[in-house]
Amino acid sequence: MAKRARVAGHIPSAAPTDFVLRVHLESITPEIWRALRVPGEYTLAQLHRTLQLVFGWQDYHLHEFTIGTRRFEAPGEEAEGESTAIRLADLALVAGDRFLYRYDFGDDWAHVIEVEALESPVDLAEPRWPLLLGGARAGPPEDCGGVVGYAELVTALARPRTKAGQTHRDWVGPTYDPAVFDEWHVGRMLTLAAAYGAL
Repeated sequence: MAKRARVAGHIPSAAPTDFVLRVHLESITPEIWRALRVPGEYTLAQLHRTLQLVFGWQDYHLHEFTIGTRRFEAPGEEAEGESTAIRLADLALVAGDRFLYRYDFGDDWAHVIEVEALESPVDLAEPRWPLLLGGARAGPPEDCGGVVGYAELVTALARPRTKAGQTHRDWVGPTYDPAVFDEWHVGRMLTLAAAYGAL
């Protein structure tokens, strides 16, 4: 599933680098995906918070990154490395490499992250923060039961007159639509979160 990925020590880059990433949730059709441009100096912890925002997660649960044979988690967890201690630029990633981000070990949401390109920043005078480049479909609601529970939710919402449809609609609220991704709104929230130091 995850292609090769090498982990290097902290080697300062000669020049800033942006990582163009495509992220999708495993085992869900139609695909739920996001495309991002992320500064190389961002840590894995900052990438975690970025992914939480663009997929609509609430950061209620544990997470981990698996890069090659190594795991990185939040400080205090039993992993080989802490996600706050390593930046994207510290990883020997090249275009075409993939790594895994897992969120909520109960529902077990597996996000496959592919490095589509490494690019120089367009304007070094501009603030260095992530940009949302695209995406499709709303992220699953928290605690909906993983891939199986999400499929049941989507099926129920498509039949609003049934008891299951009414029950699921009451649970997710009146505005949730699994087919809709509001790219402008999410991109704006990402920019504001970065600008105010929330990432």
